[in-house]
Amino acid sequence: MAIDFSSVVTFLNAISAISVIFGAIFIVFQLRQNAKLIQLQVTENRSNIAFALLEKITDESFASRRKKMRDSIKAAVASNWKGFDDSLEDFESRNFGGIYDLIGQLARDGVIDLNLIKNALRYLVVTDWDIFEPLAKHVMENLKLSTNPWDNFEWLANEIQTRLT
Repeated sequence: MAIDFSSVVTFLNAISAISVIFGAIFIVFQLRQNAKLIQLQVTENRSNIAFALLEKITDESFASRRKKMRDSIKAAVASNWKGFDDSLEDFESRNFGGIYDLIGQLARDGVIDLNLIKNALRYLVVTDWDIFEPLAKHVMENLKLSTNPWDNFEWLANEIQTRLT
């Protein structure tokens, strides 16, 4: 019994080609599935970040820190900043501004949705920036800075004010 190797080779070549085609289809399907899973993960991460920030802002300690910052800066402006620089109130106020600056940075980078922040915080950011702005200018003047160290906070306040009016 003689075996025709050329027909066996042809048959194996056909099987190989079909396998490659099915493999390519499978890879495309997997890539699409992975892209969907990655997008879901990104959306979930963004939501988690937004909820964590909103939880921090709605915490009662945030309200007391906010009041302390507002009172400290108002008193410092009234006293022409006498005794304020490098005080606990100074550092606490700067730190408080850093929270809003981080939120602004995350919104600018698209990590959290600006409309979500706008709808959740409304004029809270705008009024806090109005109180905080003199400190930002004071720090810029003292340190001879040409840019605002809290420019994301300022940007966020301006964006929210523009979108609410």
